[in-house]
Amino acid sequence: MGVWKRLGIGLLTITMLIGGGTAFAQKEQPKEPDPFQNLGLSADQKSKLDTAKKERMSALGATQQKVVGIRQKLMSAMVDKKVSDREIDKIADDWAAADKEALKTETKFYKTLRQILTQEQLTKLSQGGK
Repeated sequence: MGVWKRLGIGLLTITMLIGGGTAFAQKEQPKEPDPFQNLGLSADQKSKLDTAKKERMSALGATQQKVVGIRQKLMSAMVDKKVSDREIDKIADDWAAADKEALKTETKFYKTLRQILTQEQLTKLSQGGK
């Protein structure tokens, strides 16, 4: 069995194990306390925060699905000698673009927090919301 084929199978196996472990961890982990609960939010702030959280989760969910598809495509390409290095590089570039998209989503969320929360609330949030 060729080195690349073994590497590809190994990477695919690891990816599946990590994905399965992540799914299991998401189902079994107890909910973390809400870091916003002790900030003394007004009704308006709560409403805006809920909207921002929903937008963030929706965008991150779509990006995560995209990354999973790209990762699967990369694993398939790695074990297929017919796929050129250029094509593999393109897939890797797509993955990097999806990661950048996720970072932009997170940054947008944090910028929204800066608009919603007061300086005191931001400071308290940065200290764990206590």
